[in-house]
Amino acid sequence: MRSDPQVIACDWYYAVNEKAHHTDVYESDDLVLRRGQPFKLTLMLNRPLQAEENILFIFETGPSPSETSKTKVVFPLFRAENLQSWGAILTSIKSTSITVTINSHSDAVIGRYILSVAVQCRGSDKPLPHQIGALNLLFNPWLQGDAVFMAEEDQRQEYVMNEQGVIFQGSDEDITSINWEYNQFERNILDICLVILDRSQNYKKDPALDVSQRNDPLYVCRVLSAMLNSKGDDGVLEENWSDDYINGASPSSWNGSMNILKSWYYSKFKPVKYGQCWVYAGMLCTVLRSLGIPTRVITHFNSGQDKNANLFIDLQYKSQGSRQNDQEDQLWNFHVWNEAYFKRRDLGKSYNGWQVIDSTPLKRSDGVYQCGPAPLTAIKEGDINLNYDVKYMFASVNADVACWIYYRNGTKKQVSNNAKETGKFISTKAIGSNDRVDVTNNYKYAKGSEKEIKVFEKALKLSKGSFVGRTREKPRGGNILFGRCTLDQIATFGQDFNLILSLKNLTPDSINVTVYINTSAILYTGRQRHTIWTGGKFLSLGPNLEKRFSIPVKYGQYSKHMTDNGVICMTALCEVEGTEERILVERNVSLVKPPLSITLPDKAIINQESNANIVIVNPLLETLNSCILWVEGYGLTDKILKKEVPSLKPGQSSEHNFVITPMKTGVRTLLVNFSCDKIQNMKGSGKILITYSQEVSDSPVPT
Repeated sequence: MRSDPQVIACDWYYAVNEKAHHTDVYESDDLVLRRGQPFKLTLMLNRPLQAEENILFIFETGPSPSETSKTKVVFPLFRAENLQSWGAILTSIKSTSITVTINSHSDAVIGRYILSVAVQCRGSDKPLPHQIGALNLLFNPWLQGDAVFMAEEDQRQEYVMNEQGVIFQGSDEDITSINWEYNQFERNILDICLVILDRSQNYKKDPALDVSQRNDPLYVCRVLSAMLNSKGDDGVLEENWSDDYINGASPSSWNGSMNILKSWYYSKFKPVKYGQCWVYAGMLCTVLRSLGIPTRVITHFNSGQDKNANLFIDLQYKSQGSRQNDQEDQLWNFHVWNEAYFKRRDLGKSYNGWQVIDSTPLKRSDGVYQCGPAPLTAIKEGDINLNYDVKYMFASVNADVACWIYYRNGTKKQVSNNAKETGKFISTKAIGSNDRVDVTNNYKYAKGSEKEIKVFEKALKLSKGSFVGRTREKPRGGNILFGRCTLDQIATFGQDFNLILSLKNLTPDSINVTVYINTSAILYTGRQRHTIWTGGKFLSLGPNLEKRFSIPVKYGQYSKHMTDNGVICMTALCEVEGTEERILVERNVSLVKPPLSITLPDKAIINQESNANIVIVNPLLETLNSCILWVEGYGLTDKILKKEVPSLKPGQSSEHNFVITPMKTGVRTLLVNFSCDKIQNMKGSGKILITYSQEVSDSPVPT
């Protein structure tokens, strides 16, 4: 009696398939593929297949797979080339070995699939499927039929494949950057990304429905914008803007996403402490790139937090110029979010392309702390009624700013502040380098242009805020006196520096001016933490005369009061005697932390030891205690290398050698972090080219 045919083995062609699918960089035991693209399998049977027999392929994903929800697909092997959507064709057959080419649908649900096969005989009962293994199916930016298709290869290499990047911070006057390791291909990261989806509120309510919607990048992005923060759900990272991180890690201490994601996963889903906006954006970039969605990190400076949704940011100041903390609206020095690239089938092709997503838990949307995706085109055109959260995003970069002085007698007065403009220097990393690219024109028309005015008026008409009808009329002021503040040098932490306040009389008459000055340590969210110095000045200005005077800021004044991100805010409220003229001059100064000296060889060989030399110099006039040095680098170290450093006296240097054994080829970045009781998170980095042998290309190591 002839035995039933059975699959006894399967050759997955890992190397061939994953190279073709641009997934050979994933460190995964399961095959990783991109949807809509063919792949090859060879099935070994216990006996040759007969003419009346055929093979059925069954792909299933999710807890309750079904053909109606497209989480289960069943199809036979075709013996001719008829490969469309899900399907399989015979490539070759040799006795008991059958090689097939399988294709998935370009709009297939992404995630982990179980593949089973069954041998079907003509006229026989329904065959029993035999499970042969699992694979991961991802979005496919290389496929024109995929919603995430991106046409240019250099863009795909940057926004999908690049494992390292920079995130811009600081203020509109002092833009800085930090390195960030995305590590989207690191072992277990893809699995963790899929687990994050399975921990969402949507999944808990209806697992089958949730999984069935994972074919849509819009849906996946919105779910992840909620799940990366822990506010109101089982999300990954807990937010903290208090400047007190005693129960966790300072947001500034993170250098990448991998350790956060793994900490959440291996702690059985306890929220990791702590994060702020750039950490959320770095993590979301990791997760979306890992799933195959082109993603980049975006920083915008002077970010409006429009809590009452009226498209105006009302900033409140005390009678002598310092900003009030107990106010709804805020103007953050910067805010970081993400853009993901895909088609908006729900809105139409004019809204395809970059979509803005924010996983920082700042507002509820549909009852959940999530934000976006909002089409970038809709933000620029003022289409604030479209999904999702376009109005909030529009206000962040386009809202008008009004500054109000609140007096002790209960009155308030609007003052001129010509430096306050939301959404300045919107920035992202350049393709192929760490340079800053300004993408402000993608978000808004030129300030004051006819088009920009029309867009804002359109947004006001569409607004359902409580102040509908408010106009952009500017406060009186700025016609008699003009002011600005500059720095005389780069402001470095540990050093004294001077702010230069310039005031110019714009009239043909002499004027007298009273100036109230406040310097404070602030958070990047604009909230004042500590007052450093307050004072006043009276001066006379002749007709059309400009005067400059120095405001010294001493290290001894600010050393005990600085927040982790090191920002000093100077406000000068200037009142012209005998008039209603009042102007507010404001300047945020991001203190530059002293550099670390890092020496690496230009090139090294994989799996061979190499040395990293790090020199720390105490730049202060006081001893540094409780010193700790961290070193890490994806592909260079398998864990964070940590070393306690003895106390450093003023001017003293300390040299440290670390042995690194590279595990991956290519240009790799070593990240170094030094903290002590006086300075937190001094950072540095160095690049090194890792090769397979001494024979390396003449290409220079990127800087």
